[in-house]
Amino acid sequence: MVDVPESQEPASDGAGQAQTGVAAAPAPRAYNPLTDWVVYAVVFLGGFFGTLLRYLLSLALPQDGTGGNVMYWGTFVANMLAAFLFGGVAAYIAAAPWMGPRGAERWNRALGMGFCGGLSTMSTFAVECMTLLSTPYDPYPDANAQLSADGVIYVDSQPASPLAQPQVAFVIYMCVTITGGLLLAYAGSAIGERLAKRHASLTAVSSDADAPAQVAAASMTAAPAPAACAGSAAATASVADADATADEPTQGGR
Repeated sequence: MVDVPESQEPASDGAGQAQTGVAAAPAPRAYNPLTDWVVYAVVFLGGFFGTLLRYLLSLALPQDGTGGNVMYWGTFVANMLAAFLFGGVAAYIAAAPWMGPRGAERWNRALGMGFCGGLSTMSTFAVECMTLLSTPYDPYPDANAQLSADGVIYVDSQPASPLAQPQVAFVIYMCVTITGGLLLAYAGSAIGERLAKRHASLTAVSSDADAPAQVAAASMTAAPAPAACAGSAAATASVADADATADEPTQGGR
């Protein structure tokens, strides 16, 4: 059995204390969008412009789905446009890691939740569907009764389209809106992902083109200049000659 000297025991304790005494670097704080005031601001601005665009569409396009009109075109165009844009924005941001978590969150909230959320409307779509379903069907919406001289009443009117029946109009409007929204969202996501990949490839090509120039600049910075090397060698030689000259009288005296 070999006894360990007592003088060696504190050394190991000191090393352990030194290792445990090193302060670890604080971990970076994760990004929290709930504490980012810019997120709230961009959602407000995006919602304002999205709602404004939907209002302008409702003024420019007919909104009456009754009287032979099956579609509420203002609401339909707004929902289709919002579905396409939201799919494209979501796919592009998901395939764009260079934006970072902060930039991706802000752009997603501004264009997705804010603009597309204000542009689209599910509540108006539901009200319009119920309006179509509850509107009484008039087979002659433009009837114009005229009384002739012999006492006969003539009705001058064109019959309404069979599509204007409440049940038929409700099914058409609902199915076209839902199907069109899904198809446009898929198309937007495909285009957004393709644009993100194209941006990434262009960035990679630009980086590869700049790489040789960066390597050459780094090598020129790291390598000493020839003139500097020659000057350093000459200075070293002159110092050596001066030392040799200073040592000659001493050797002759001896």
